[in-house]
Amino acid sequence: MADKNIFEKLFLEAEKTNLQILMDSALNEKDPDKKKVLMDIYTYAIGKKQKELLKNKEFVI
Repeated sequence: MADKNIFEKLFLEAEKTNLQILMDSALNEKDPDKKKVLMDIYTYAIGKKQKELLKNKEFVI
């Protein structure tokens, strides 16, 4: 089984990465498998950022 620490590092790095860079990388990728992985990383990162935003007490819908 793969080391969980490797995946945790990957996800932490994805959270720190500029979302525009992640999206551009995914959209410009020619390999469909790599494109799917990049889109999944983008989806994960944007989800984390949205959760952080919603936790902010100053955020109002």
